[in-house]
Amino acid sequence: MLGALALLALAGCFWTARRRAPAAPQPSGPLLDTARARVTIPAVLDLEAFAAGDPPGHHLVTWEGGRAGPKALLRTAASDAEVLDALEALGAQPGDTLSEASWTYRDDPERPEPDARATGSALEVRVTLPDGREVPIEALLEDLDGHGFAWVLAGNRALIPVWKSGCVVCLQSCPGSKVANRNATIRDLAQGRSRFAPSLLARELGTGAELQVHFALR
Repeated sequence: MLGALALLALAGCFWTARRRAPAAPQPSGPLLDTARARVTIPAVLDLEAFAAGDPPGHHLVTWEGGRAGPKALLRTAASDAEVLDALEALGAQPGDTLSEASWTYRDDPERPEPDARATGSALEVRVTLPDGREVPIEALLEDLDGHGFAWVLAGNRALIPVWKSGCVVCLQSCPGSKVANRNATIRDLAQGRSRFAPSLLARELGTGAELQVHFALR
């Protein structure tokens, strides 16, 4: 009888422990899904950071530990180097054709570098919303100047230890970006010809909304 009671007590303790076990933490780094051929990172929406960025409307996704961490519409725990590593492991080829001079001389009309466009493997970038819907990342933006979007793996690995910006996705062909929108240049940004604002969808989601960002080869 005592043996049976002991077994019941042990079973009860095991059940209680299972019920009280904390949920497994969500991964903070990139997830490489070879079956679906895409890379996924977690992100948090920040409308105020995007509006207050320097310059505003430039950084779309940044690593929270980088210098540009507080300036983007989407902030992630995954570093820009980790995202670049994962995309290269997926088979994407970085362009690595943008120089630091494209940013340094963005206000100099005599220099050609700010007119350069990012190159590299073409990518599709999508987000999963809190309700489970998956939409193109462009759905979070209003493209005020109508350049459109063409995402490429710009690469720019050499500038990671120099700038330490943590830029994952930029809305123009920025030498700090890992993924860039080649449809707009740094010259466009400097001259006010490449402006973006949060869309109605982004405003309805609001600051603090948790999303997932997915990168896939086109």
